[in-house]
Amino acid sequence: MSTPRTLRLPDGVRPATLETDRGSFATLQARPDIGTPLGTVLLVPGWTGSKEDFTPLVDHLARYGWIAVAVDQRGQFETPGPDDPSAYTLAELGADVVAMSKALGGYSQLVGHSFGGLVAREAVLTDPSVFSTITLLCSGPAAFSDEPKVQGLQMLAYGLENLPIEQVYDLKLEHDSKEARYIKPAADIAAFLRKRFTGNTPAGLAAVTRRLIDTDDRTELLAESGVRVQVLYGESDDGWPLEVQDAMAEKLGVPAQVIPDAGHSPAIDQPAATARLLVDFFHHH
Repeated sequence: MSTPRTLRLPDGVRPATLETDRGSFATLQARPDIGTPLGTVLLVPGWTGSKEDFTPLVDHLARYGWIAVAVDQRGQFETPGPDDPSAYTLAELGADVVAMSKALGGYSQLVGHSFGGLVAREAVLTDPSVFSTITLLCSGPAAFSDEPKVQGLQMLAYGLENLPIEQVYDLKLEHDSKEARYIKPAADIAAFLRKRFTGNTPAGLAAVTRRLIDTDDRTELLAESGVRVQVLYGESDDGWPLEVQDAMAEKLGVPAQVIPDAGHSPAIDQPAATARLLVDFFHHH
């Protein structure tokens, strides 16, 4: 999850519904003001996140000449989802992203943040023909292995399966606020974070949480997909260990790229630098 600095949308960034053959998805979109667009960038958020995680990045990418589309996945914030946990396998989520790319004309530059990187990888493995590139942004090769993190995710999934989602959020906030790194957000941002979390389909968020503790490493299959790959993370990213992301990049045969002065949410922390690294990668052949 990323915490936005502001809820105001930049000029040119607008909410829109993306219609696909697998359903409708809430998005934030921006187009370049002048000239023919260079192509489309499809941005997939991570666990407990949403399209708003990419708001400033969407604006920067459009200024570079790209159509930028950030999405809510099924069951995530403003995109409805079924109550059946089996609808939230990586195969199902990946098939959604394939459908999104097709609806946008195909050949998307695909960016997956955190858990969204696992979904993006699944999408490429499902149908590599509709993606030009894939960027794994602060993502990893498989489930988390750190025991305290795994236990926390197990507890959260159990809570989502057995308690009202509003109560789960309040308990999570109480826990998170006791951490030394916690910074209390402004009132409007705090209200948005609660609204976003509780707007998730509980069964979907529980299932996605379990994907973070049971997903297998499919890095080698991605390396064989024929789709160009970028590995990108903030220098103080606290999601997957940096050495794990470096090892993943090595398996993929690419250098891991580091965004200075950024943590697990470079699109919020350093949107201009993140956009520059992305478009340089898109243009590099």
